[in-house]
Amino acid sequence: MSLPRLFKPFQQVHGASVHRLLDLWFDTELGAELLAQEQCILDRLLPSLFGYYLVQTGIGRPQDLARSSTIHRKVYCSGVQPGEPGHTEGNPDTPDLQPEQPGATSSDASYYRRVCSSLEDLALATESVDVAVLHHSLDFDSAPHRALREIARAVIPGGHIVIVGFNPWSLWGLCRFFLMQNAGMPWSGNFISPYRLSDWLKLLDFQVEGYESTGFGLPTANRRSRRLFNWVSYLGQRIWRQRGGVYVLVAVKQVSTLTPIKPRFQSVKETLANIPIAGIPKPTARKQYRAGGGSE
Repeated sequence: MSLPRLFKPFQQVHGASVHRLLDLWFDTELGAELLAQEQCILDRLLPSLFGYYLVQTGIGRPQDLARSSTIHRKVYCSGVQPGEPGHTEGNPDTPDLQPEQPGATSSDASYYRRVCSSLEDLALATESVDVAVLHHSLDFDSAPHRALREIARAVIPGGHIVIVGFNPWSLWGLCRFFLMQNAGMPWSGNFISPYRLSDWLKLLDFQVEGYESTGFGLPTANRRSRRLFNWVSYLGQRIWRQRGGVYVLVAVKQVSTLTPIKPRFQSVKETLANIPIAGIPKPTARKQYRAGGGSE
């Protein structure tokens, strides 16, 4: 049993403003550099995942992270509606996130359909999604386990979940340990460990297929400092390959099928042996003895 906290997490206090604050952080040089590294991994990964429907979730301005996917029917889920305080207007580099229009074609790789829904209560049918891409969605959600359970419900058996998150076991996680009280981005996020995510996914009948990480440099906004300690990034890519600031984890939903078992009836063998009549002992007269010692 866990007791309620006195100081609520950052994302619970600020609510929809998290979208705007993280959006501003991705516009910085450090955020844009990290986003480009994430995009590089997804560009290599998504073409190998097939299906009919792809769902992408994220925080801040929608990013066209699934542009390399061969799936044409793409949906973007966001908990902030246009016009709300946390909503940010798009730019020419972001995908078209408009509701379905008569003149729009779903074959356009940059076309997304918007679904305004919270991750804790996802407005998607059960087993209707082939690929789900979670771009830092669990890092800034107040109930990440519930959000993951909702995404798992919407994924079909054999479908994939691609999770992009901040790694607590990295230099970024070390900086978060000292900066998380500053309520800045991205240090106020959850920073869920990939090993913890793996345990959650196993409980939801998912199997982890692979894991990659990036962002090995110092998480500082000072360009001069990053270049001065560029050897840290070089060393991390060769020694601590799973200790980057950001990880990309891929899991597949297990197909649960009923295996018919053929009933195995054992034949009843004859257990009674044939006894020949000649071998049956014949009854004999019983002799009675008297107390005096003689017999009748």
